[in-house]
Amino acid sequence: MKSLISTLLFSCLLLLPGLAAADKPGDSRALSGVDTGRILWDITIGDPERMISRLSVIEETYDDMLRQDVQPMMIFTFRGGAAGLLARDLDRLELEDASAVAHVHERLQGLLDRSGVHMEACAIATRRVGLEQQDLIPGVQLVGNTFLSIMGYRQKGYTTIRID
Repeated sequence: MKSLISTLLFSCLLLLPGLAAADKPGDSRALSGVDTGRILWDITIGDPERMISRLSVIEETYDDMLRQDVQPMMIFTFRGGAAGLLARDLDRLELEDASAVAHVHERLQGLLDRSGVHMEACAIATRRVGLEQQDLIPGVQLVGNTFLSIMGYRQKGYTTIRID
């Protein structure tokens, strides 16, 4: 009996996110005539806990676009302190920080697994923390200068949203 109740409670919990999304207001006025949403996330956060929080909002934004029939096209540019969070090797970090950075890596990988997502790291910023392409987590492409990426993608119709 106890396992049946647990199973039913667990099943109800799985339904809650869907119910919450169904009750969430739409953005029909802003999205009228929009079929593709091009966002460039300009990320400079060096604190892993703050990064995790922001990644949650980015994931929700992606899901909100899909819910409203807008195809997400998202570019992530990492510069400044954020570049250090992309290091594949966590051995150089304090244990507490390593755990949080590992969580950041998991969240980034989850985003990379989604359609229309691309991530770039600034070589200027990675050079300051001693990282090269092979030192970055899989899926993140090293580019010469993310200021140029931001300029180029903006001219291609991407809206830049700064995450710091």
